[in-house]
Amino acid sequence: MGKLEELREKNLDALAGGGQQKVQAQHEAGKKTARERVERLLDAGSFIEIEKFVKRTFSTPGFEAASATGEGVVCGYGTIDERPVFLYAQDYTVLSGSLSAAHAAKILKVMDMAAKNGVPVIGVLDSGGARISEGIAAVESTAAILNKLTELSGVIPTITVVAGPCIGTAAYIAALSDFTLMVEGISAVALHGPQIYGSALGKNIQATQEFGARNHNENTGISQFLCANEEECADTVKTLLSFLPSNNLDEAPYGLDTDDLNRQLPFTGEEGYDAKAVISAIADHGIILESGAYFAPGVITAFGRLGGNVCGFVANADQEMTCNAAKKAARFIGLLDAFNIPVITLANCNGSGVNIEWEQKALIPNAARLIGAYAQAGIPKLTVVTGKAVGDGFAMMCPKALGADMVYAWPTAEISSMPAEAGALILYEDEISKAQDGVAAKQQMKERYIEEYANPWQAAEQGVVDDVIEPAHTRQILVSALEMTISKRENKLPKKHGVLPL
Repeated sequence: MGKLEELREKNLDALAGGGQQKVQAQHEAGKKTARERVERLLDAGSFIEIEKFVKRTFSTPGFEAASATGEGVVCGYGTIDERPVFLYAQDYTVLSGSLSAAHAAKILKVMDMAAKNGVPVIGVLDSGGARISEGIAAVESTAAILNKLTELSGVIPTITVVAGPCIGTAAYIAALSDFTLMVEGISAVALHGPQIYGSALGKNIQATQEFGARNHNENTGISQFLCANEEECADTVKTLLSFLPSNNLDEAPYGLDTDDLNRQLPFTGEEGYDAKAVISAIADHGIILESGAYFAPGVITAFGRLGGNVCGFVANADQEMTCNAAKKAARFIGLLDAFNIPVITLANCNGSGVNIEWEQKALIPNAARLIGAYAQAGIPKLTVVTGKAVGDGFAMMCPKALGADMVYAWPTAEISSMPAEAGALILYEDEISKAQDGVAAKQQMKERYIEEYANPWQAAEQGVVDDVIEPAHTRQILVSALEMTISKRENKLPKKHGVLPL
């Protein structure tokens, strides 16, 4: 056999993965193969594979060495919408995509190359876990990936797609990525395999149900995007990348096809409030990408464009701030700050609410994380009070004191240092106590308090609001303010890093 024939045969062997039988089993499980996923993600013909022929392993005493060409992961680079990216995709048809030292080394090389070239790195996880035959060395190799992800955080976007099982220490890869996407029915992120849970709990566990896409989107927040299938998942990755810069020194892609800058919003402030509808009305062409839609839906976090510039929106969908909502918003703001993406806050927050159970757990530290995230962010920060901003609800939703460059309020906004009922009881205690109908008097004094004290005019007089604006003019005013602040540079006190609340 000639050298060229040998090369071609080895190429075919590598491209075949675990063989036709394993590929068929992958398809029967409702999953694409690693190479099919790479092809679906990247521009046609752009993929260049690296370390295709790697095949090395070792075994600890008592185990037989297990190895195969490619070591169960496909690595390389290519383009998405003509933008370069590096990526790796675990191949479940090859040794169940098990993570070995060589497997990890390939992933680390991709991550290093992405960092050196300042481009995003995308990972597709589909693995049975660490390669048991390599013992603790396999776990050490996984820890090296976790270390690298932490090192890359805030430097280049790290995007992880969970398209199969992600078991054991590898589960932390999903949690440490900037963005994680999961596919319903096939994804699972868990610290142990189903056999371990079955043995410990005495019952069979379906990983995709107990630790699947819906659980990690709704309950843990590990995943920010819930996808119905792999096609939707690939499209979501592409859309997400369209809002992200390639690195922390680059600018996010500018939208040349800008919407009418003076377009009026169809709101008066008197109608029922729909935070997502307001965000869509403000954003160019009404196009937004919500991140974390299923986790703590009381706060909406989304990407959009304003006058062509990418920005992040943070808006209260519920007036009470919860532990998870504060945590979700804080993480999103930190991500925006890392990649120099402006944040637009639509405040409608009545505060933390009177809830002993929440407060006994983690409400205070989580709300403090949100406050800290706003305070340390050096990006353009624009705030519009569209509804309530009461007490700590005002303080945690980016007022001037937390560095907001401009703060606006709708004329229907209720801005106050305390809830209207408490304010009425304090200021009008005598009138209420002397009234024959105390309940009616309390309600009357509450309305009086709102009219006299809890309004945007008092806030404007005190200088905490820059302007009271018509809701219809919100987009026009925000476009102008963003153009003014887009080149903002802010010097913070020198330090290694802050210490966030638990």
